[in-house]
Amino acid sequence: MIDSPDKRIKLTFSVKTGIAQYQVSYDRVELIKPSTLGFKFQSQANMLANFVVESTDVSEVNAPWKKVWGQTSTAENHYRQLKVVLSESGEFPRRLHLYFRLFNDGLGFRYEFPEQKNLTTFAITSEETEFAFTDNYTTWWTPADYDSYEHLYKKTPLSQITAVNTPITMKGKNDVFLSIHEAALTNYAGMTLIKKNGQALRLTSDLVPWPDGIKVKGKAPFKTPWRTIQIAKRAADLIESNLIENLNEPSVITDSSWIKPMKYIGIWWGMHMRKYTWESGPKHGATTENTKSYIDFAKQHGIGGVLVEGWNQGWETWHTGHNVQDFTTAYDDFDLAEVVQYGRKNNIALIGHHETGGNIPMYEQQMEAAFKLYHEVGVHAIKTGYAGKMHPEGVFHHGQQMVNHYRRVVELAAKYRIMVNAHEPIKPTGIRRTYPNMMTREGGRGMEWNGWSEGNSPEHTVTLPFTRLLAGPMDYTPGIFNIQFDPHGQYRVHSTLAKQLAMFVVLYSPMQMAADMIENYHEQPAFEFIEAVPTTWDETKVLHGEIGDFITIARRKGSQWFIGSMTDEKPRTVDVSLDFLEENTNYIVRAFSDAMTTDFQDSPADIEINELVVNKGDQLTVAMASGGGHAFYLTPARKGIDFQRLTVAQHNEIARKKTLKFEQGKKYGEITKVSHLAVGKDIRLLSLYDEKYAANGNDTLIDGLSGGPDYKTLWQGYRQKDLSVVIDLGELTSVSSIEIGFLQSVLHSILLPTEVRFSQSEDGSNFTLLGKESYETKANVPDYQLKQFKVAFTPKRMRYIKVTAKNISKLPKWHIRPGQEAFIFADEIIVK
Repeated sequence: MIDSPDKRIKLTFSVKTGIAQYQVSYDRVELIKPSTLGFKFQSQANMLANFVVESTDVSEVNAPWKKVWGQTSTAENHYRQLKVVLSESGEFPRRLHLYFRLFNDGLGFRYEFPEQKNLTTFAITSEETEFAFTDNYTTWWTPADYDSYEHLYKKTPLSQITAVNTPITMKGKNDVFLSIHEAALTNYAGMTLIKKNGQALRLTSDLVPWPDGIKVKGKAPFKTPWRTIQIAKRAADLIESNLIENLNEPSVITDSSWIKPMKYIGIWWGMHMRKYTWESGPKHGATTENTKSYIDFAKQHGIGGVLVEGWNQGWETWHTGHNVQDFTTAYDDFDLAEVVQYGRKNNIALIGHHETGGNIPMYEQQMEAAFKLYHEVGVHAIKTGYAGKMHPEGVFHHGQQMVNHYRRVVELAAKYRIMVNAHEPIKPTGIRRTYPNMMTREGGRGMEWNGWSEGNSPEHTVTLPFTRLLAGPMDYTPGIFNIQFDPHGQYRVHSTLAKQLAMFVVLYSPMQMAADMIENYHEQPAFEFIEAVPTTWDETKVLHGEIGDFITIARRKGSQWFIGSMTDEKPRTVDVSLDFLEENTNYIVRAFSDAMTTDFQDSPADIEINELVVNKGDQLTVAMASGGGHAFYLTPARKGIDFQRLTVAQHNEIARKKTLKFEQGKKYGEITKVSHLAVGKDIRLLSLYDEKYAANGNDTLIDGLSGGPDYKTLWQGYRQKDLSVVIDLGELTSVSSIEIGFLQSVLHSILLPTEVRFSQSEDGSNFTLLGKESYETKANVPDYQLKQFKVAFTPKRMRYIKVTAKNISKLPKWHIRPGQEAFIFADEIIVK
């Protein structure tokens, strides 16, 4: 048995009947009961049983270290280690080493295959590491996906999970919080977790395979990544942990002076807004002229970098499914050297871009020349991308082959003194300690999803700090000021403006993007906060928070403090205690808050900016609207400064008044209810909806709930089928109008029906036509529409109502996917 330095975490290792097991307790409460360890191999015996313990060794290390950048300037690194040397009984025994490291904030363990004659090369078909939990923990998770982490989080009991990506966060016995992940992922496959043999509370590692089904190919001596278990009494304490970084090796970069965290803007969001294109043409975004305008804005506002996507030739191949780009040749309207020189003159760094589209052979052939070009012209940061299906076929984003590829990119970038921001990456596992030029990465569902999908809920952004961000920094790309950017109302950002500012504090990234187009920042007083907020910190305190509900984080850089709070769809009031401030010091607070007039639905961009004076021990009350937040920055006051500002009492009184207003305002996720004669009646479906778009099932069309912009929730979808339903009102009823709503989202292959017919019957067999309405969807129509098809008439008595809608079946020639299957999406047949 071994315990953590503070004695609260205990790990017991044992070998019983030849099987290696570990178990974990915290404050004398068992969290993980005996769980097995071992491997299955191809073409050789498995290492699961017949183990004997040769020796054990316990040691203790206390070696704090200084970070190049991070949420804190230093990291405590105090742990106790148990090394176990195992061998197999039998004629040809093999050896296996196990290392367990226990910190005060959790533990990690790894396997090592030492050099030995009975195990040289090997092919792992399964790593049989188990996590056998003692209770049906509340769990926050995304589904296991070998190619993407870009999913919304689900909150369920552990027993309802089938397979998940890591990190996975849990709330267990006595309100103890756990996070399961991995550290130092090197020359190995990414780990997911899976249920086996119907064991509801037991997860087993499931590695991402090679195309041939092998999980890991290796040669002794060989070390696996660390399997990590972070443990905390508060959910907030998980965020302050350095465990993942501590389990990585120290930096191999001796001179890190060129590694500089920064804020940046970029030619990026304009593509998602469909104002610009990545490829050359009349709407090309990455032109020399446009990039210079972004550099001018960055200089004016103290922003360190400008990202340019779409400058290099080959973007025309993006939609072909086989992306082939030239990473060293610019389009004719972009001069790389001129732009870099212009940026250098204005002290603005250009951030380069490599979008592989998953075509790894193409990229690896050009990588050296592309990085060398950036180094020669003076580009010291790059965003990489791997969106799309992988090439060669059968390779997954998160398998061993790609883990090694991502590492080669980081190592090559270090050679040319280039910082990396990776999108569609392998998940972060703390390698930023070893290669601090690995700055940030996507690896989660970020801001871009708001541009062309149902978007990210307010809950998503207050779940990320307790889940995905436990693994490492995330390039979420906050800072959208034009929140209701879509004039047709289909797409929007699901937050208030104040929450967008708070994201710069809460969602940590050392390269932090102010993501909106620069024209949306002009003459915006709120941009002051983005100008002021740093991207690397000396100290971080998570003041309070509940997973998926709300969070408040305070961070210090030098003598300044920055505080951000965010809430989910629920309007919320929190008290922020300023106990962490210096004694006997007046601080001037610049407060950016949801205004009294802020409303999630109608006026999310309304913001209130105030100034007040505070001291250590003061408590600020903060009111947040649905999807709202606040952002403060605190600066020590100069002597003799005029203190004619809001008092703490005045500020708190305003917040309390806002609380009442926000409770009465519109909230994210509110459903439009409608009352009519068909609600709750019997409905017979003569054609079946697509099971993927079932909405609320068979009664969706008469449940009294009307669909909104999100086509995935209340709308019922019919794939290449007509809609045909019969409603039974139960008795002869006087009716004067019937209508049905349809949604059109051209981007998602959802078109309005070409014809809707309304009929009535007294007996349910013989129907009489009441009316019909035709429609034709043409090119260049708005992508999004909500349309009611309706028939009105002199009141008639009827019992049965039949509604049919004609699907165009195949997408028209003008569509970006001509000839492919078309959908119609319907909701709520309103009978009056």
